[in-house]
Amino acid sequence: MMRMRVWMVVMVFFGVAASADERDHNGDQHKALCGLLKAAVDKWGEVEKREPADPLRKALGRTIFGRVDGGILGDLKGLPKDYNNVEGTADSRVTWCGNPYDTPDFFNALLRWSGHSAPHGLLCLCTVGEKGWPLNESDNKIEKLCGLGKESLAAEDIKGWGYTKHEGNKHVTATWTAIVTPCLQSSGMEDLKQALKTFLGKLVNKSNEWYTNRYQLGEGEPSMYDGCDGSEKKGVCVLYYNTTATNKLMPWWVDLQNALTEEEKFQEEKKKREEEEKRRQKEGEQITDEPHAEVLKSASTTPNQTEQNKHDSNLTDKIRKLNLTRSSSITRPTTWLLTTIIMI
Repeated sequence: MMRMRVWMVVMVFFGVAASADERDHNGDQHKALCGLLKAAVDKWGEVEKREPADPLRKALGRTIFGRVDGGILGDLKGLPKDYNNVEGTADSRVTWCGNPYDTPDFFNALLRWSGHSAPHGLLCLCTVGEKGWPLNESDNKIEKLCGLGKESLAAEDIKGWGYTKHEGNKHVTATWTAIVTPCLQSSGMEDLKQALKTFLGKLVNKSNEWYTNRYQLGEGEPSMYDGCDGSEKKGVCVLYYNTTATNKLMPWWVDLQNALTEEEKFQEEKKKREEEEKRRQKEGEQITDEPHAEVLKSASTTPNQTEQNKHDSNLTDKIRKLNLTRSSSITRPTTWLLTTIIMI
């Protein structure tokens, strides 16, 4: 009995120690962004058929596809061609994940940028960085990134998407397959408004004198000018810039925020219109029923009146006949009277 207790203590100790060594980088941030994307995909099925100018349709188009006119979900099953040779382009990660959108002549800005879409944000958040960071952080810990280990994210070669370039797109492809694709499949249980609120709660304000409205999702410490380059210092993350400059674009989630506010107002007005229409229909039915009720009332009294008329008619006939009978008995001369008169 004592030996069993000793073994139980040992097992608990090693279990606690193993849990202490485990670390899931960007785990909570990934869950929040993935949950929001799932909710967006679910809502897209509802609003896809709306007019192209519909605010929520446009916002969901940006959220899922990176463009206001939307797209086809089936086209996102594989890594989009915009990412071709992205790991073979120096500094592409900091440009696409840690810089704001800029004018068309800016390096690669038009293909992808930090506020492009939710799938792009997941790629920035969950693809291993320079030399496989952060899954190469320590051999003594069980490291994970967005819930997955080295093998799932193709990080066993101690390479990744960082500031140096190398051939192939092995790591971004692995992340798209293992992380992004499952988040594009809705379970139908997500609430879009709540999912957005959860996501916004994971953003950390990283504003400075250059960028007064800058927010980061994921681990890392940005410089004054940029961040999220995949290095140990600047991190594996996505840096959003909320700017009103004419040559820049707001992140996709800002559009989604605004669109959901408009959608709530629209639904409230729609509900009021429907209630008003029901009220008018109900009043119309009542007005229509009143003449009908009078007809029914009139119809219900007609038999009684007919019977009364028949009774009155019969009574009149009887009186008339009686009068005729009496009149006849008084005025008709008798035979004996006539005879007497003649004799005289």
